Amino acid sequence: MKAKFSHLYVRDGFLYGLDDGIFACVNLKDGSQRWKEGRYGHGQGLLVGDLYLLMAESGELVLLRPTPDAPNELARFRVFNAKTWNPIALSGDLLLVRNDEEAACLRLPLVKD
Repeated sequence: MKAKFSHLYVRDGFLYGLDDGIFACVNLKDGSQRWKEGRYGHGQGLLVGDLYLLMAESGELVLLRPTPDAPNELARFRVFNAKTWNPIALSGDLLLVRNDEEAACLRLPLVKD
């Protein structure tokens, strides 16, 4: 995995993250690649429960529910129209995102238990 700027994460024996800009999953038991798809560039992600918020390099925010079988993209929308490499931050239902020119605070809907 060539993560460059982004973070990788482990869940249930599988490694997930951006591999040179493409979202991928690797089996940690044998090192085999389960899948590699979705060209998101060198963006940044944040694990929230079983969901993964990914700020793509293109400025799009992408919501995924990754499993060992597929990345399962659920939604996406454009936040910025410029290259975005900065880490994202979540506090409660507020998501803070920025690039070198702009910043935004997005209120995300939360599901109550």
